[in-house]
Amino acid sequence: MPHFDRVPDQSAWHGYQNDFDIRDLHQRFFGKSHEQVQEYFGDGTSISRMDALLFAPRPVFQYYVQSFAMFVLSPAAAGDSATASAFLSLLEARQDAGSVKEVYPLVAKCVDFIATHQEHFDAPGHIYGSFQERCANIARANGA
Repeated sequence: MPHFDRVPDQSAWHGYQNDFDIRDLHQRFFGKSHEQVQEYFGDGTSISRMDALLFAPRPVFQYYVQSFAMFVLSPAAAGDSATASAFLSLLEARQDAGSVKEVYPLVAKCVDFIATHQEHFDAPGHIYGSFQERCANIARANGA
């Protein structure tokens, strides 16, 4: 089974102690499934999760970016412009070569939804840019 299909074990979190945000992420997420971490997204916390996942070890990012996508697609994210934008920013900014591309097929449904439902997130284009354009750039960058 690919490593991004199972909850990251302690070895996947290697080096987490060196970064305050990732230590916080470890404290909240370690050993938890996608369903168990949903409470840590939304309500103003998604930007913090994006910041931590941006620099999290690759297996941690690849597993929990899927959790983030699940939250974005949930009814709880309706009207949450910051969450939708933070999710896109995470995919745009992750610098670990290939880390997004490997899991892109698992989050593509979420990207497609965001691209066609900017109003669902109450995200004005003059503030957040065009979600459709951002999503098209993300898809292109990941071979979709």
